[in-house]
Amino acid sequence: MTKTNFKNVVTNFCCLVISVFFGCNALFAQQTSQLSSLSDFRPNSGTWQNAGEVSADIDKPNLLNFTKGEGVIVNQPTKKNNGEDLISLEEFGDIDLEFEVMVAPQSNSGVYLMGQYEIQILDSWGKTTARAGDMGGVYERWDDSKPEGQKGYQGYAPRQNVSRAPGIWQNLKVSFQAPKFNEKGEKTENAKFLSVHLNGVMIHENLEVFGPTRGSLKPNDIPKGPIRIQGDHGAVAFRNIKVTKYETPEPLLSNLKYEVFKGVFNQEPDFAAHQAISAGQVKNIQDPVQTPSGENLIRYNGNITLAESGDYTIHMLVSSGTGSLKINNKKLTEMGEPYQRADVRLEKGTFPIEILVSKTNDWSDNGFDLFMSGPGLRGDVPLSENDTKPVFTVDPILVDQNEVPVLRSFIDLPDGKRITHAVSVASSQKVHYSFNLSTGNLVQVWRGGFLDATPMWDNRGNGVSKPIGAVVFLGNPEKNLHDTEFTAMSEKFKAKGYQLKNGGVEFHYENIGVDFKDFIIGRADGKGLDRTLSTEGITANKRYSIASGEEIKMIRDGLYWVVDKGYYIQMDPKSASKPTIESGADGKNLMVSISLPLQYSLLF
Repeated sequence: MTKTNFKNVVTNFCCLVISVFFGCNALFAQQTSQLSSLSDFRPNSGTWQNAGEVSADIDKPNLLNFTKGEGVIVNQPTKKNNGEDLISLEEFGDIDLEFEVMVAPQSNSGVYLMGQYEIQILDSWGKTTARAGDMGGVYERWDDSKPEGQKGYQGYAPRQNVSRAPGIWQNLKVSFQAPKFNEKGEKTENAKFLSVHLNGVMIHENLEVFGPTRGSLKPNDIPKGPIRIQGDHGAVAFRNIKVTKYETPEPLLSNLKYEVFKGVFNQEPDFAAHQAISAGQVKNIQDPVQTPSGENLIRYNGNITLAESGDYTIHMLVSSGTGSLKINNKKLTEMGEPYQRADVRLEKGTFPIEILVSKTNDWSDNGFDLFMSGPGLRGDVPLSENDTKPVFTVDPILVDQNEVPVLRSFIDLPDGKRITHAVSVASSQKVHYSFNLSTGNLVQVWRGGFLDATPMWDNRGNGVSKPIGAVVFLGNPEKNLHDTEFTAMSEKFKAKGYQLKNGGVEFHYENIGVDFKDFIIGRADGKGLDRTLSTEGITANKRYSIASGEEIKMIRDGLYWVVDKGYYIQMDPKSASKPTIESGADGKNLMVSISLPLQYSLLF
């Protein structure tokens, strides 16, 4: 192996280690609060109630139907009582906040971090362009002294609209960093939304906010504040509200001294037998240290301060060679490999630390990575990061829905299975779907961007494309055509192709001797898909499953909610193909006869 090839191998290995180990947050028992009932909030004379089950009718504005119980807090304003905001008893700073929210049709609410910085909650169903005032947006700040039309400023729209239909539970995760202040009370850092995910899709990342948003509890930034839920704008419900607090100061390195030794060191040397060629002090472990050309070793000695006792995980990577680490005179890692990991119990306090960084490859730099995760810390905290290490990234290959509205590819499903004969279809309303050509199944739908084909087309590729937006997985059953006893039959399926037609796609296939024409088109209002199934052949006593899930509820005649998967099936109540909800081996199915042409809408 040549020297150049060895360099490439080591470089690629180091990049792999960085992505696998340093890119993942370790899991520790953090300080977590559950806000599960009204008792977790200040007394409120508004329209909030504890509830058990909640639902909505998509055609009834600002109305939620609910039953009394526990686990859900629901707000249903009335004409006589517009409602009040909910304010948590506990106050927070740096947190991860996660909750599920159900919005009534045409309703409006908001969640204020620290009572100051609002994430908008809104029925944004069907919108193709998201604004700061839409679901998941960071609401604008406000200045009454500015001219009309300029009073609102510094609002931030989500990257894309991935919100779902009203009456369906939506998931929102927020990683938030509170503003920081010095001993004099002067602000030294602005608040920051480190990340915001709506329905599993990143919609904000490293978003700095320069002051409180409109309607904040206080006019200026504060170090701590409550969770505040807007209650005077519309009907809304919340459940599974979880707040994870990060109040532990990060580990601190101090009193750092260094010595530099020339030579190749693959193991820890006897330092008494070696003369340092230079020595000094650094304020920061990442401050540059003058080293000779070629192989050498830097020995750091100093102190580390830990604010909490507990189990810690330490990752160390010396891409130029190898290294080791001691804390409180205890060796935690051994020299020999570029990557080192230690899982160790450490007590709080200040202890001596020794770090060895051995450059054994003369073609690389002296930098190193040192990360630490543990109790009260947010993921892997960097104590040292090598800014000069090679990092290989691939620009994403995104499919433009206007240029390529239909794409054949492999599709990976949430259950780990792969569909090898799939086609994904886009619409101008940013409502898209994937269809399994081997079974005739409508497998998944999503709202937002179309496809990321990087896995399919980068380098040699693996044939897979991935939806960019928020996916609703409908299922991929082996059988969707049944007899009247709901007994699975020995199905014979034959795909016969598809064609673009009237703005949609019509799929042709044969299933148990029945010929299907399956026409699917994105709705003009952007709220879902319309599907028409017509058949030829012997259809008597055969029924088709148009939806399946653990729980299916009839909201009203013609409207069915697949609760666990988060979508609706809507049919004309006067349709001759009237659905029935039936139980099967894998849950519930919404069954219809296929003796007559079938039309329905899938809304999500």
